[in-house]
Amino acid sequence: MIRFKFRYMLKNKQTRLILLLTLSVSLLITLIGLGSYVRYREGLDTELNAPNVELLQINMDVTNRAFREADEKAVDLSYRTEMMSYLNAPVSRQRAEAAEVQQLLASAAADKKVQSVAVADFAHKSVVSSDFGYLAKWEEAQDSAWTAWIQEIEKRPLLIKRRWLGSEMGDSSTELLSIVRPVMADGKAAGAVIVNLDYDLFFSQMYTHLSSQQYVYNLDGELIYPKLNTGVRPSDMDAVIDELDVRPFSYVKVQGQEYMANQTFSDVTGWRLVSLVPMDHMLKNVKLARNMMLFLSLVSIIVGCSAIYYYNYAAFRPLRRIHQLLNPASGGSSQGSLFDLEPVIGKWVGEYQRRTFVAERSLPELRSKYIQDILNRCIGIKEVRTKWSHYFHDWSADSLTVMVVSIDRYWQWAASFMEEDRMLLKYALQNIMEEVLAPAWRMVCVTAKKDSFVVLLQPKDEAADAGELRLDAEKLIEIVSRHLNMSVSAGIGPEVQDISALEQSHAAARKILTYRLYEGYGRVHAHAAWDKHMKADMEEVWSAEIIQGLQNGDGGANAAAVVKWASLIREHGVEPEQVYRAADHILEEILDMTAARSMDPPEEINNYNWSQVQTMDLTDIEQLLCQVTVKIAEQIQVHSHTREYKRVQDMIQYMEEHMQENIGLQDIAGHVGMSVSSVSSMFKEETGTTVYDYLTHLRIAKACELLTESDHKISSIASMVGYQNENSFIRVFRKIKAVTPGKFRESSKSSSRYADLPKPRHSGIFEDT
Repeated sequence: MIRFKFRYMLKNKQTRLILLLTLSVSLLITLIGLGSYVRYREGLDTELNAPNVELLQINMDVTNRAFREADEKAVDLSYRTEMMSYLNAPVSRQRAEAAEVQQLLASAAADKKVQSVAVADFAHKSVVSSDFGYLAKWEEAQDSAWTAWIQEIEKRPLLIKRRWLGSEMGDSSTELLSIVRPVMADGKAAGAVIVNLDYDLFFSQMYTHLSSQQYVYNLDGELIYPKLNTGVRPSDMDAVIDELDVRPFSYVKVQGQEYMANQTFSDVTGWRLVSLVPMDHMLKNVKLARNMMLFLSLVSIIVGCSAIYYYNYAAFRPLRRIHQLLNPASGGSSQGSLFDLEPVIGKWVGEYQRRTFVAERSLPELRSKYIQDILNRCIGIKEVRTKWSHYFHDWSADSLTVMVVSIDRYWQWAASFMEEDRMLLKYALQNIMEEVLAPAWRMVCVTAKKDSFVVLLQPKDEAADAGELRLDAEKLIEIVSRHLNMSVSAGIGPEVQDISALEQSHAAARKILTYRLYEGYGRVHAHAAWDKHMKADMEEVWSAEIIQGLQNGDGGANAAAVVKWASLIREHGVEPEQVYRAADHILEEILDMTAARSMDPPEEINNYNWSQVQTMDLTDIEQLLCQVTVKIAEQIQVHSHTREYKRVQDMIQYMEEHMQENIGLQDIAGHVGMSVSSVSSMFKEETGTTVYDYLTHLRIAKACELLTESDHKISSIASMVGYQNENSFIRVFRKIKAVTPGKFRESSKSSSRYADLPKPRHSGIFEDT
């Protein structure tokens, strides 16, 4: 019986084809499984190596950061005038000079990671420490182990030593990491600053991994971390170091176990960081994966063959019955080919699917989704036409029109209601649109943005035109205003003859709606074009005037500048989109300024985004800008009386007066009597930029002025703004201005103003776009 069934199954060519494909696919799965096993370990090695290298890099950054903090203390102390006064003082005055030095050392040792700080005088062999003060003889100090390093200190600019407090390691002793910087006088080491770090606290911030072991070696190959025995003998670690050499990673064997060894080098301390990751449990997973893939391949063959057998007798039985019903003359004696059933069954199934699809989902939802897909460019032209014939079969071939309905002053309106109330009002607005427009127009309404709806319209009467649509839109606006107490505006796009041009009509309607800027709220806008543009220099001058007023804290000047700008806009009739961009630009500049100065933005723009101004007219934009600029000016006026602000202004004035000189951060710090690090942090906090970037933009701005208003050679101008090398000046100028100085001069001479006007200074930053 089984042999008969098998022979019957193989007689059908479709069944033989399915069987062949099943066996081929199963064999392919088996080959892929075996091939994947061979390459699996290589891929595993790559995936495992990356996180361990990143962990080493993180730990290197942690130790570098902690080391820099301590080293900066040593360097700063070595350059203090109090140190030189102490080292140059005679023996009779050293104790008096040491008092001020000890105060500096005590301040430097306030960090909990710093155990102590000391200064040694090589000439008089005296020492001052943050712990015990001044000693005329350093042999009397409790901690004098560093005296053995004097010859190394005189030869090296930096010395790092791991040691115990005192000379011997004990249970109650403290392990230290000493950083030594020589104090130079007349080209020789007159003394040294010694910063002693607590070893445990220094390395306590390192990140560890449960499956990895980490080691730190210094330049001399001595083990610095960890200080406890981790199970790997020192001799074995020496072999690991020799095997790695300078390679980033390698596979090594330690005591019969295989490890993945990774290493990295610190460019600050010169230390070598090494990690070991055991590979035994990882390889076990590789073998398990191989065996599982082979097992699954075998199971897939068995399941495939079983499925073919069952499919032939269970799935094909109804088809044979259908074949008998369609061909009663055959009497069921002839098996025939089942391919002739495909057209009939395909027709039945296709009709069933179409009816089921329409029944399950409503046609309005399908149409809305279809319009959204067109506007978002999610479907191609072929699909657009196909779905149009399916979803809009009851529409005619007449022209189509897009109308955009937008809520005026949306952000102000939205702030007056809760989210649920806003959704309810929008739903009511959509129902009113359908009630007003549906009698004369076929329509589909889509929620495009938070503030607006897109309505696709087609007249039911061929005689209807754009004039009737405008009347219906005005009626809609009046009803919404009366019943919902809401102001809306509408923009009507041009008629299009094909659904493929829907996007162009929508873009035109959006642009037409921007005329709300001049014509006000609650209107229907249907202008055809706009050919007036704001001059680029007009916007630049206005922005510069606003920013300058903000910097000076002059609220009255800011309000006057805004009113003047709005008057010019009304006088010249500038394109609305350009006005919106200009207003958005100045608001973004104000937000950048508040962020750079760590100020809170006014509540009017606390959650500002680009669409906020797009639903406002010119009067409201003018009022918004006046309110915002006056409030910002008041904050800046208060801030301008702070000590930090005056210090930064002093730095800026110094840079402006000496930009032609080869000045740097050290000169600016000396001018204001502060340390380099304090100057950098204060300037960055107050201006939002670095001292170097600010000075560079000052010089380039001055160079632009000289290029435009003088005939000096470029090499002379480079020297006049502080660049000793002409090529360096040209490179920096081109980086900031995107053109060379020569091209800049040529373009400026061809017009009455700069071809590329520099942005006005605001928040201490020069920006050029």
